[in-house]
Amino acid sequence: MQTRLATYSLVILAMAGMTVSGCGNEVSLFNRAFINTFSGGIVPVTPGPAAAFVFVRCVNETTEPVEFFVRVERRELRRDGDGNVELDALGLPSTDLVPLVIGVQTGASGPVGDVGVLFPCGESPVVRVGLGENYLQTDVAARVGGAVAGGASGFGIRVGNLNPLQLEAGNFNCGDTVIFRAFAAPNVAGGVSLQTFLLPGSEQPSVFQGPSTFANFEAFLDAQASQESP
Repeated sequence: MQTRLATYSLVILAMAGMTVSGCGNEVSLFNRAFINTFSGGIVPVTPGPAAAFVFVRCVNETTEPVEFFVRVERRELRRDGDGNVELDALGLPSTDLVPLVIGVQTGASGPVGDVGVLFPCGESPVVRVGLGENYLQTDVAARVGGAVAGGASGFGIRVGNLNPLQLEAGNFNCGDTVIFRAFAAPNVAGGVSLQTFLLPGSEQPSVFQGPSTFANFEAFLDAQASQESP
C-alpha cells in the first residue's frame, strides 16, 4: 500500500458534551451514543484492530477558530537512484527519520471543530507525534482566534509541558487515536489550554452498527494502489 495521508472533518464523531474523567486510565471523551460496545454503537473511534493507521484528531472546544501545529516523524526506507532499498553495514535496511508539520485548522463549533489526519502504518510508520514545529517547549503548538485560523491575528499557545508521544516508548501503537484538545481555561493567559489523550486501538470493539470506516478506507487505498501499479 502506498503512503498516503487523509484529512477530513469527523461529522459522525462530532463532539457532544465532551467530559474528562480523572480516575485511573479511563477518559470519557464522547457522548455515550457515539461510543462503540459489542451491544451497540455507531462507528469505530480508532482505526485498530481493523485497520493499520494512526489517527490524529484535533478537537476545538473553544469559541474561536484554532489551528493546531501537528508534527509527526516517520521512519522511511532509504532508496538509491533505482528505487532499491539501501542496506547498512550489517545488511539491514537503512532508514531516515522524516519530519512533517501539518497545520490542522478547526472551527469554533460543530463538525468543523473536530478534524483528523490519518497516517498509514505500513512501510513508513509514524514513530513520534506531538505539537510544535520542533516539539520544543517554546514552539507554538496552536494559534487561537483571528478571522480564520492561520491568520496573523489571534495568539499562540506554547507547547510547554506537552511532550510528544513516542512509538518506541510505548506511548502509542499502530491502530491508536491520538487526540489534541483545545479548551477554555479562564485561569491561564489567553483563556485556552491544550491537552493530549490517547484512545487505544486494542480496546476498539470489532462489532458496531455503522460502516467499518477505517477498514473501508484502507481497502479503498489498497484498491487505488493496485490500479496504479504497472
